[in-house]
Amino acid sequence: MSNSRHDETWLVNGVLHDGDKTPGAVLLRAALTPLAWLHRMGLEVYLAPFHLGLRKRYRLPVPVVSVGNLSSGGTGKTPATALIAGHLRDAGKRVVILSRGHGGTAEREREPVVVSDGSGSHLPPDRAGDEPALLAGLLPEVPIIVCRDRRKSGRLAVERFAPDVILLDDGLQYWQLHRDLDIVLLDARRPFDNGCVLPRGLLREPPSHLSRAGLVILTRADRVPDDHTLRQNIAEVQKRTAPNVPVLTAIHAPVGWIRFDAPGTVLPLDAIPRQSGVLFSGIADGNAFAETVSALGVDVRSVRSYGDHHHYTAENLSELQEASRNGMPLLTTEKDAVKIAAFGVDALPTLYALRIVLQVSDETLLKERLRQLF
Repeated sequence: MSNSRHDETWLVNGVLHDGDKTPGAVLLRAALTPLAWLHRMGLEVYLAPFHLGLRKRYRLPVPVVSVGNLSSGGTGKTPATALIAGHLRDAGKRVVILSRGHGGTAEREREPVVVSDGSGSHLPPDRAGDEPALLAGLLPEVPIIVCRDRRKSGRLAVERFAPDVILLDDGLQYWQLHRDLDIVLLDARRPFDNGCVLPRGLLREPPSHLSRAGLVILTRADRVPDDHTLRQNIAEVQKRTAPNVPVLTAIHAPVGWIRFDAPGTVLPLDAIPRQSGVLFSGIADGNAFAETVSALGVDVRSVRSYGDHHHYTAENLSELQEASRNGMPLLTTEKDAVKIAAFGVDALPTLYALRIVLQVSDETLLKERLRQLF
């Protein structure tokens, strides 16, 4: 594990989750607490004009659905967006996805950038951002637009693609745009983390803000230690939602391995030799990915964790080539493989990407909630 990733793990587990009782960690927690209060107060001041009707949200002429979370990353927004877009598409609806495009150069531009026009081709991840590029590969017939200003990208979507519905990837905190449905993802293991907003906790906004959710999905439900704890966590979530808001559970289900040198080839889960594997990732929750791979029976010989939205370099690839010099498989996420593809299919010939989909507990209820938009 890299030093930066080790420091991040210590900050979350040791400091924010109170695992480290040393004086230094205690002092750091004390210093972060007033900053969290300022964060929360600043957020409430910013939102007050919206609540009082002094500032209006921009409304697009078609239904808008956001997929987001209260915490900072790691709940599975990208597979959830792919799942929901797929359901809408299969119902015969024209869908456009709007994304901010974290990590791509398009994110810095003032005007919207079309990552994919739905014809099958799309911009590379260094331009589009890793998540929009991955979604474009998973949903080649769905247009995807990147822009920090979702009002601008929404107008472009309506003018150019005439959608029946617009989907916001990671759009819960985009206050300026009206949504018809907010789908909120929470980690079933710690739905509200430690209950504190950044920087004392990992929450972008306080648990009370869950009241605006129209549907809640508790992801990684299979990682909760027992059914009793899961039921308790579901009950805690239901206390903070509006009446009759559905709370579903979901798991991140691996479905196959993608060969890096043959992107269209999906191999069965038992295709990777169980005796060895070198794992690496640059995602928000690399530990969860490592647990998923280990659960498949792969003996993970080493783990290399990079930061979320990591930009891979030639030096990184050389390190990975050295780690797999004996022909040992390199194992990563689809999001990471999308970025490495820019180096060519020969860059890491022993690379396999694990395809993971979100499986929800009640697909019928999810589809019905989406159907109510029209």
